[in-house]
Amino acid sequence: MIGTRRWRQSPDDRARVMHDLRFRHFKWDTYACGTCLVLPEALVLSAQAHQDVVRIVESLHGAVVRFERRVRHDRDALRQLGIPPVLFPLIADEPEHGLELARYDLFPTEDGRWMVSEFNEDVPGGFNESVGLPDLLGDPGDGLLWAGDLRRAFVDAFDGHDRVALLYATAFSEDLQHVLALERWLVGAGHDTVLASPAHLTRGWKRPRILGEPVDAAFRFYPGEWMPRLPNLRTWLALGPRLPLMNPVRHLVRQSKTMFALWREDVHAEDRELVERHCPRTEPFRPAAVPTLRDEQTRWVLKRAFGRMGDSVVIGALATPLEWNQTIAEALQAPGDWCAQERFVVSPLTFETGTLYPAVGAFVVNGRFAGYYSRAARRPLITHEAFHVATLVRAA
Repeated sequence: MIGTRRWRQSPDDRARVMHDLRFRHFKWDTYACGTCLVLPEALVLSAQAHQDVVRIVESLHGAVVRFERRVRHDRDALRQLGIPPVLFPLIADEPEHGLELARYDLFPTEDGRWMVSEFNEDVPGGFNESVGLPDLLGDPGDGLLWAGDLRRAFVDAFDGHDRVALLYATAFSEDLQHVLALERWLVGAGHDTVLASPAHLTRGWKRPRILGEPVDAAFRFYPGEWMPRLPNLRTWLALGPRLPLMNPVRHLVRQSKTMFALWREDVHAEDRELVERHCPRTEPFRPAAVPTLRDEQTRWVLKRAFGRMGDSVVIGALATPLEWNQTIAEALQAPGDWCAQERFVVSPLTFETGTLYPAVGAFVVNGRFAGYYSRAARRPLITHEAFHVATLVRAA
């Protein structure tokens, strides 16, 4: 179902690929902690595994859309999801439109399932590698292929929107590298673009303006839970519903890790089997459950509702008793911001660099599969230190 294969390029050609990935595709942070995080290897999915992944992620997308529609006007549910109350009016007022991008990270498990522990619905990344490596590595041969076309799906979603703003956290170069790739795609398709912070949104005649330029649509690469910090939040509350926005703020409903706990209590009948098979049991963090969490440490994972790159995820089986108790103590300070998720066992894969734990990431644009962004880590926890691994599919 899933295997590995080393790049076919010579060492000199691999060096050129890495150089061009940095300078032609803006992937500047190829190193972390002194280690190159782009493996010269690929995951290889069988045709059946690829079909399963596509079916699962497209089905999950439909299920989370249905959940969002049910709760986006429910203030009590939004509080339980850990969403800042000041954003409730914007979440309620945003219209539905064909500008949606998400990434679902699926873990192969020892019992033969694909499991997803959270949804990357708010500001999913990985564009540079997902498009850059297929461009640079070329035809993989041997009956293999690159599946999906993220660049085409992204550009097609903005068809009819002439000027597109790309809004990002301007203090972070790793965020800039993502929007530079997207800008190149859009400009290549004939769009005008504006790169800016969400703080640059202002009122304009007929259309909202970004840095003084009237815009027809925008892409948000700025964490939704940070929106209350913006100096122009009032402008967003007034104009946000008028600006077609890929990654609308209402996606915080799907991004919250506590969503899984509410979802199981309020899952749509047609989604129940899907959720039970592919999503781990999740419960709101409750002080009364602390003795159980301590006694059954290896069974549970503690997560903050909002966090990035695994920075607020503590797996009991990987933590020392001291680390586990410190996390419980932190969660007790703000119980509503945390949840407890039942751990599942990820199947490791053997790479030339050693045994790693894979996460097969699949992009979904407007509900349809659009390409892969996969990673692998030395522990069954994906963080900023995980390796990027190109993903190939074996033709049927």
